[in-house]
Amino acid sequence: MQTGSHHPVVTGELILNTRRLFCRLLRTFEIATVCDVGSMDGSDALRFRRFRPDAAVLALEPSPRNFELMKADDGLRRAGIRVLPVAASDRRSEAPFFVIEANYSERRDLARRGMSSLYERPDWTRLTTVVQVPTVRLDELLKSESLDGGPIALWIDTEGMAFEVIRGSSGVLASTRMIHVEVETRPVIGAAQKVFSDVQRALLDFGFVLLATDQRPDVLQFNALFIRVESSRAKMSEILRHAKYERLRTKLTRTLLRWVPLRVRLALGRRLYETRTE
Repeated sequence: MQTGSHHPVVTGELILNTRRLFCRLLRTFEIATVCDVGSMDGSDALRFRRFRPDAAVLALEPSPRNFELMKADDGLRRAGIRVLPVAASDRRSEAPFFVIEANYSERRDLARRGMSSLYERPDWTRLTTVVQVPTVRLDELLKSESLDGGPIALWIDTEGMAFEVIRGSSGVLASTRMIHVEVETRPVIGAAQKVFSDVQRALLDFGFVLLATDQRPDVLQFNALFIRVESSRAKMSEILRHAKYERLRTKLTRTLLRWVPLRVRLALGRRLYETRTE
């Protein structure tokens, strides 16, 4: 990575736990509003609350059953996290939402619970129902809540809809300091979906640069963390310090896991194996 008068440049070597780095940078950027877009169960929203106790935290979850469980969650309510049954997109409207079969027992089947989408997935997934859900632009939503002044952080996990969410955030991107987004390198969720190259190009046009990814950026699906260049220059030394720490931690964790038997790694779970836990 290079700094100075030029944009920071990621060479492809900065692979680390982007979830942890995002949380650390919530403090660095003094974030006032966090949008957890595609929240699924609110666990990330709770994590953001711990790092920014005074921030406004909005959790958007259009899947009806996930939303019901989140509304009944005392932990989310006590943490002051506002849960909205809407899907973020690039327009205010209604759209069909394709709900994938999953086990909704407590802390079960979390991967499948997060696979429902505004895109209809291929035949290998079991579709249980199609529901109409309201779609919103994030810039309009935040303006209506008087939360558009920033500093803002966006956490986007929307099963193929990342590009549309970003386009629907254009009115608040000047106040947005960082964006964490799940992306794909091929249109595997919906035939018409935009992929990582589209997302990156759009964010570059809005003044953002890629800081880190949680896997090599040529795999099918990964998470990418972008920061806004203009608001990052004064804090670059602190940003780099956090990034170097997380990179070292990720390397150490993966090295240690090589010595752990496969059955134990599987028991630890996918989140730990990909070094995406806290």
